[in-house]
Amino acid sequence: MGVLSNITDEYFGDKVREEDVVFRYSIDSENPPKHKLTSDEESFLRGLARYTLFLDKSLFFQIEDLQRHTELVLSGEKPKHQALPSKDKIEREIAELEKMIKDLWDNLQRDDVPEDNWSLYKLWERQLKELKSALNKADESVKSVKSYGSYTHGNGKASGVVLYVDAIEERTKDPYDTMLLMGQVMLHEYFHSFYFHTGLGSPEPNSYAEEPMAEFGSLVVLDHVASSKGGIAPLAKDALERALKNIKHKQSCTGTTAAYGFGAYLFENHKDDYSKLIAQYANISCTKDNHGIESLSLKYSLYPKYPSSSGGEAVAFEKLEDMMKNVVVRESNFSRFALGVFKYLQRRDILNRLAPYISTPKDGSPFRTLSKDGCFCLKNILCDDSTPPKTMYFGPFIIGESTYCLRLNLWGKRDINTNYFERVDDFINMITYIYHGQLDIDETGLDFVLIDCN
Repeated sequence: MGVLSNITDEYFGDKVREEDVVFRYSIDSENPPKHKLTSDEESFLRGLARYTLFLDKSLFFQIEDLQRHTELVLSGEKPKHQALPSKDKIEREIAELEKMIKDLWDNLQRDDVPEDNWSLYKLWERQLKELKSALNKADESVKSVKSYGSYTHGNGKASGVVLYVDAIEERTKDPYDTMLLMGQVMLHEYFHSFYFHTGLGSPEPNSYAEEPMAEFGSLVVLDHVASSKGGIAPLAKDALERALKNIKHKQSCTGTTAAYGFGAYLFENHKDDYSKLIAQYANISCTKDNHGIESLSLKYSLYPKYPSSSGGEAVAFEKLEDMMKNVVVRESNFSRFALGVFKYLQRRDILNRLAPYISTPKDGSPFRTLSKDGCFCLKNILCDDSTPPKTMYFGPFIIGESTYCLRLNLWGKRDINTNYFERVDDFINMITYIYHGQLDIDETGLDFVLIDCN
């Protein structure tokens, strides 16, 4: 009966066999922690590590799975990092943000820009003021921020997560809170591992997106475990409450820590979309240029001060979504943008979809019009390639069974007294109508963006 009882317990999950335990950790040999894990702490961490957060049909987050390549180390170190960068870097950031603000201001002179662009302009102006204030204080002692965990990637080799156990214990002082904080920090750091090892790209993500997304992921896992019937559900619920409070506190910080606080906003406002947000971010996290406009737009929406107003947080979320889009053409000049779009359509072998909308003039003119009644009309935008192209014609572009050049000198200048905006709107209407659900065009206020929705 005793044997049968053991088998039954094992089968139904009430008893864990030692050989089934995959969760593991090692001790930092150079800086071993004074604080040794208790059995309760180890059980809590193991329970979190075994939980699987499913994101889509093929993607999931689980620490035990990540431990195939990412080791967990417990350390007695108490490291710190600077809340603000060096004076030289702040000076470069000021110059960078000033240029972005100037470019945005130039675009705001138009009458038809989205209202959100004015909110972005005001937000960046406030951030610029904060950076200049930080620069004036750069020679003073800069506040250091304690680290409770870290993640290091191995450039394709073994990666590692370190829990600074003694630093966590010093922060919490209460043994129960120490256990809960260790769990949240472990989840946060393993989300860095998850984001790094998912998809392709360079090994340096945008930290102003990465840190709040790691906080968001840790909160989502704790929330799911707390709602489960597992034995650690009550502990996960307490850990969630404390973690959410701690992350929201970071919204009052100045410097790099402020961005962490955005994780609380994501959890409180977009928790139901966790699978989409985490999966989307994981697949692009290491592919974005940290100096590209999407990355910088998000950075200066969250740094060096948190956008405390709801409007500011909404703008930051919009910039996060922009960063996660698959941008395939980006140009500030619309003529270059139109040419880039045509080249992209040709590379994708979907340029032929324009063929039914090309009309030939009755007078035998070499010019062709792209039009759809009630939707768009781009007169004389194509030139028959049998006629030698003149200045501002680019091609060849094969559409249907004919070859054309694209005429770019008709877009005009950014002058509200010309028909420039009508042509821009017609071009955007043409692309979104013909390639509905496949391609989309955004106007960011700084430039024009073609997005591949697939």
